Amino acid sequence: MAGVDLVSVKDLLGHKSLTMTLRYAHLASGHKRKAVNTLDRLLQNRQEDGDCDHVVTKTFQNSLQ
Repeated sequence: MAGVDLVSVKDLLGHKSLTMTLRYAHLASGHKRKAVNTLDRLLQNRQEDGDCDHVVTKTFQNSLQ
């Protein structure tokens, strides 16, 4: 993916659905790890600000195994 989001790839390739783009996108585990880390940071910040009652980090991490 080289840092380009899949929605942009979909639009540029003229795919009608994200499903078609996903069919050809081969995401490396590093992309998944980066996504989990980003979401983890966001959720932790929200929890510290009192905006979130829980952090679902373990669920994300378990999904990578």
